[in-house]
Amino acid sequence: MARVITVTSGTAGVGKTSICINLAAQLARCGQRVCLLDADGGEAYTGLSPGQAPRHTLKDLLLYGMALDDVLIRSSQGVDIVPGSRDADGTVALTPAQLHQLAVSLGQLDDYDFVLIDSSTSTARNALSFAQASPEVVLVINPAPISLPNAYSLLKLLSSGAPSRRINVVVNKSVYQKIGRYTYSSFREVASFYLGMELSLLGVVGEDQDMAAAGQALVAGSQAPVARDIGILADQLLVENTALPEQGLRSFCDRYLKTFEINDTEQVTAASVLKIPPSRKQKLKRQIETLSSQVDELIQEVERLRQVPEATLGTVRSPVTETSLAALASDAEAVTLQGKTFSIYSRHKPTGGQQYFAWHSVDDCRERSGPVHTSVKEPES
Repeated sequence: MARVITVTSGTAGVGKTSICINLAAQLARCGQRVCLLDADGGEAYTGLSPGQAPRHTLKDLLLYGMALDDVLIRSSQGVDIVPGSRDADGTVALTPAQLHQLAVSLGQLDDYDFVLIDSSTSTARNALSFAQASPEVVLVINPAPISLPNAYSLLKLLSSGAPSRRINVVVNKSVYQKIGRYTYSSFREVASFYLGMELSLLGVVGEDQDMAAAGQALVAGSQAPVARDIGILADQLLVENTALPEQGLRSFCDRYLKTFEINDTEQVTAASVLKIPPSRKQKLKRQIETLSSQVDELIQEVERLRQVPEATLGTVRSPVTETSLAALASDAEAVTLQGKTFSIYSRHKPTGGQQYFAWHSVDDCRERSGPVHTSVKEPES
C-alpha cells in the first residue's frame, strides 16, 4: 500500500519542487519504489531525467484518455515520473470525467512504496485538492519574511476536514540549522495557537549555491552538504511509518473526488473518460476535411495522367522539329505576321488548360548568328 505524500508550499520560490525531486531520489536510493506526480504544471522531471523530454504528459492522460503506463517516465534515478503540463496543471478546471480519469489512473500506483505529489502553490480548488485529500503533507517554508504568512494562509485552508492528516514542515534554504529550527518553532506556535494544528519538523535543508543556481538540481546521493540534509528527510519519513487510518491510493482517490462532491469512483466508462474538447474536435474535423480534399485531387491527377498518351509525358528537348511539334499538338492555327505565315500548335496540359508551341530557326532572328538551332516556347494559357 503506497504512502501518498503531497509536497506543497504557500508561495513560489521556496524550493518546493527541488525538495520533492531530491526527496524522491533519496527514497529510491534507500530501496523504495517511488513515483513522482508533477501536479504543479511545470517540469519537475528535469532534475531526475536531464535531457529527457516527455513524449506525453498529464495533459494527455486527462484530456485524451491516454493510459498511465504510456505517460510514465522511467528515470535513471529509479524514480517513475508522471510529467505535468502547463496546459493541464492544478489551476485549470477539470470536468467530472477528467477527475474520474485522474482518480482511476492514480489508483494504479498503489504498488509503489511512496507516491510524491508536487502540488501547485495556487489556492485554486484543483490545486488545493491534492493536499486536502492527502493523508500526509510536507509543507516547505524558508526563513524569508514572505514565506511564513503565505504558508499560514495555506494551513488555514487545510485546517478543515481530515483531522488525521499528518503535516510535516521542511525549512529550506536555511544558512544555519539554528535559524531553520527557530523559523520552524515560531511557525509551529502560531499554527498551534490560532489553528489548533500540530506540525512536526521533518528537517532543515541548508542553502546550497549550486542547487540555487540550477533551480531543480539533483543533489541526493552527492557529496554536497545539502545532500546530507536530504538524506535526513528521507530517513525521517522511513521512521514515521505508522499507518494512518486513511492511507493508500484508494482512500486518497475517494477523498480527492469528494473534494469535488463526486462519489461514484467505480462508475467510469470509456465514453465519459475520453472527453475531447470542442475546439480540438473542430481542429480534427478541419484536418480530416483537408486531407480528404488532397486525396481527391491526387486521384483526379492520376486519372488525368492515365488519359494522356505516354509519348506526351516527357519534357520536349532540343533538337526540336516542326514535325515533332505537330505530332505533340492536338490543334494548330496558322498565323501571318509581317508577311510571314507560321503555325502555332496547342495541346491540353495534364494539369488542365492549354499549352502553345511555335517553331522557329535562327534565320528568323537576324540579330543573332551561329549554328542553326531550335527552341520551344511554352507560354501559359
